[in-house]
Amino acid sequence: MILQDNKYRQRMTNMLIDLTREMLNNGVFDHLPDDEIARLHWMIMQSGGDGNLPLQPLLTYWYRGDYYSPRVSPRMLQSCNEFLQRIGQPMIDVYGEEFYEA
Repeated sequence: MILQDNKYRQRMTNMLIDLTREMLNNGVFDHLPDDEIARLHWMIMQSGGDGNLPLQPLLTYWYRGDYYSPRVSPRMLQSCNEFLQRIGQPMIDVYGEEFYEA
């Protein structure tokens, strides 16, 4: 059972890294300061694919992403929210407060 848990965690970590890389490549984080983008790249490189990457620091960046960037497809947000649901995290709300106030 532990082996299966490790394989599941590694698979989830790899999915998290792949989605984060795709978001980086499509400009989701371009609005962030350069030092934060560098930190995000560093966190991905440090993971090494061993499944020991803590999820929460990367997810913090996800919730701060700009999903209206011209290079971002609607499918990107859907993929991220599906992943978040799979790991029991709240989905990304791109509308924000101003949508609900209108």
